[in-house]
Amino acid sequence: MIAFLAALPAILGALAGMVPAIIQWLTLKETNAHQLAMAQEQRQAQKEGVALQVDLANAQADIRQADAIYNFGNGASGNKFVDALAVFVRPYITLVFFHLWLTLEVCLFIYGVNSGYDLGQLVKLLWPAETQAMFGAIIGFWFGDRMMLRGKQQMAATLAVTQPTITTKGT
Repeated sequence: MIAFLAALPAILGALAGMVPAIIQWLTLKETNAHQLAMAQEQRQAQKEGVALQVDLANAQADIRQADAIYNFGNGASGNKFVDALAVFVRPYITLVFFHLWLTLEVCLFIYGVNSGYDLGQLVKLLWPAETQAMFGAIIGFWFGDRMMLRGKQQMAATLAVTQPTITTKGT
């Protein structure tokens, strides 16, 4: 027992010398884990930044394409008849195809009623997904430019809020 009591200060001294090393090891372990987490977050932010840049480039390309489509016939030729005809062509073609479609739909309706189709079958016959897509494209063409203008404003507002600002601290 006396030998144990004599060895106790040596054991406690060795343990006391190890405590700072253990604390330093735990601190280093926590620091490394924090740095690893920060590196992973930075990689994720870079991926999202690249994706955002690709989305922005695609949106800008779409806008340039729409501008080119809508500005194609905007130049005045100097001849009033040619200018009026250029302005009239798109609406005229749209109206001709709309009336052609309407005639076909009326014929299909008459055929469906004479063949004994019920209302559910007539709806599937007269308003299929292709017709819905066609109407969506036409409405988008004629009225989509207004939505694109609003979309540009909303995109700028969204980017102003979501883009991180980089600030440097003065020393």
